Amino acid sequence: MTSLYNFKKIEPVPTASDFIDIILSKTQRKTPTVIHKNYNIGRIRQFYMRKVKFTQDSFEEKFKNILEEFPKLEVK
Repeated sequence: MTSLYNFKKIEPVPTASDFIDIILSKTQRKTPTVIHKNYNIGRIRQFYMRKVKFTQDSFEEKFKNILEEFPKLEVK
C-alpha cells in the first residue's frame, strides 16, 4: 500500500501564540495604520472594522489551508 500524501511537504502547524503573531503582523502590514484624533466616529469605527474583518478573513484562510493540507484517512 502506497501513501497518497507526501508528509514531508506538510507545513507544521504554528503554536497558538505564533499563529496570533503571524496573523496580527499580516494585518498590520496589509491595512492602514494611522488614525487621527480629528476623524469623526464613523470613520474611526470603519477604520477598526476594516482591521477586524481583515483579521477574521486571515484566520479563516489560514485555518482552511491547514485543514486542506491535513491528510484525509479513508475508513473501511
